[in-house]
Amino acid sequence: MKYVRGIFLPGLFLLSVTALEPAVAQTVEPDTAEAKTEEADDRYQRVTIADPFIELHTGAGAGYPIYHVIDRGTQVKILRRRTDWFEIQTDAGISGWASRDQMQLTLLPSGEKLVLNELSEDDFSRRRWVLGVSAGQLKSAPVFTVFTAYSLTRNMAAEIAYGHSVGNSSTSTYLKTNLVMQPLPDLTYSPFLTLGFGKIKVSPGASLIVPAEEDGSFSQVGIGIQRYISRSFMLRIEANEYVIYSSSSIRDTNEVVSEWKIGFAVFF
Repeated sequence: MKYVRGIFLPGLFLLSVTALEPAVAQTVEPDTAEAKTEEADDRYQRVTIADPFIELHTGAGAGYPIYHVIDRGTQVKILRRRTDWFEIQTDAGISGWASRDQMQLTLLPSGEKLVLNELSEDDFSRRRWVLGVSAGQLKSAPVFTVFTAYSLTRNMAAEIAYGHSVGNSSTSTYLKTNLVMQPLPDLTYSPFLTLGFGKIKVSPGASLIVPAEEDGSFSQVGIGIQRYISRSFMLRIEANEYVIYSSSSIRDTNEVVSEWKIGFAVFF
């Protein structure tokens, strides 16, 4: 099958050479562990709660439950930022995520209000979750897709997408899982490669004499580019090629289908 060798094998090669973030284990001598802990603690920005209270969420998003409340006058340190959410920790070791709106009301040790920088391309390169929609064409019919992705490393993400296509003679829906390789995540125009598989369901239109639904599985390879726009928004353009494996007892040949899409997504 020439199309498999021409599309799938190069994708597998790029997957194998995509660099994963190394996990480096470090050991600290017992006699210097306490000094290093104090030194690391000094790197965190410390602020004081000036509002009556701050709500701590279990994750970086309003959808995560509130599990603790920090009262006014409590000093906390800012561990990290994820778009408009900040992970903070009290001296008692209680940590959680607070929103940007509440963090803007905290005070620096000097007594001045904390000034927060707007989101930038650095946040784009450090994104963890992506949620978006896109539209384009599958074969010769319009297609609409909803997708979400989670970054496993700076160079690789796991993605799930649901697509719906309505044509003149049939309607198709698919669900797929992808690995998204991002060799240059720091670029404003960040290229990516996808490899995945999924299921597709084709429902013939009512105009056909013998309408019959058909389910099948497929493998997919694609290329695209992601463009940082502003704050937590990005533009995404992609082109995919599907190899749909026949599940019909009459037709035993596989079908190759092309798709292109453009869409927007929010990252956090």
